[in-house]
Amino acid sequence: MTVKTRTPRPAAKKAAKAPQPVVTVVDTRHPKSGLSTCYRVMVDTVERAEEISEAGVSVGLIARLTIQAGRQRSVTIMASRLVGEGGWYIDAMTEHGGRVHYARGFGNRRGMPRRLLADLGDVLTICAYDVRGLVEDAEPGRPLKLRKVKAKRKAKAAVEV
Repeated sequence: MTVKTRTPRPAAKKAAKAPQPVVTVVDTRHPKSGLSTCYRVMVDTVERAEEISEAGVSVGLIARLTIQAGRQRSVTIMASRLVGEGGWYIDAMTEHGGRVHYARGFGNRRGMPRRLLADLGDVLTICAYDVRGLVEDAEPGRPLKLRKVKAKRKAKAAVEV
């Protein structure tokens, strides 16, 4: 699993061995139809993200995961969970060949937001807890609380702007 932050790290730390993506198998039951499906889930990244837009400031977690059910084509999903939210939402979904199924910006909840299946959200939450210093509280159904950014990072970000 790769964790990225908005602040640059020294070159010596970047040259370190890249972490491997987290691969797991999830057996889930769809909430509406009751269909039981087994997915192979590979979580590529879970990181803190902040975006300023006309709607305001969005702060939270963003994750990239790839899902494959059986012999079907794999689907890559960009999911986000904002501070104060209790679950993960789908921001973008693309098929292996490049076909776009769904695309929105980070944290866009206008219209009809698509919620990620609870079992897949649990996998992302576990990955967020595995990253040291990223989250304070991210239990499913409870509001997301991120750890505070250190003062040095805040000062560097203010100078860069």
